[in-house]
Amino acid sequence: MSSNQVGGFFNRLEASRKYLFGSVGVLGENKASVISGALILRGQDVKAVVDCAPDYESYEYKKLDVFENQEDKAFFEGALAWDLEVAGKKWADGKNFK
Repeated sequence: MSSNQVGGFFNRLEASRKYLFGSVGVLGENKASVISGALILRGQDVKAVVDCAPDYESYEYKKLDVFENQEDKAFFEGALAWDLEVAGKKWADGKNFK
């Protein structure tokens, strides 16, 4: 079910395809999962890029500092490699938006 949510969100982001790249996954197990990942966007304002998807407010967005913050860097690298672990939940399934 959560994987379908990611796919649907990506479908609704189609209008932003020129401005966005991302890797989002489902972490955990059935009925005990979270959705997490990393989006790379053109510009500084995430709302301007993702507001074409009506459900964009369902997700939290945080600007990562991969140059100065090692936790942010590890999160970013884990999301792109599909090897992310958040709150003890391991990557189960994922999708890339390109």
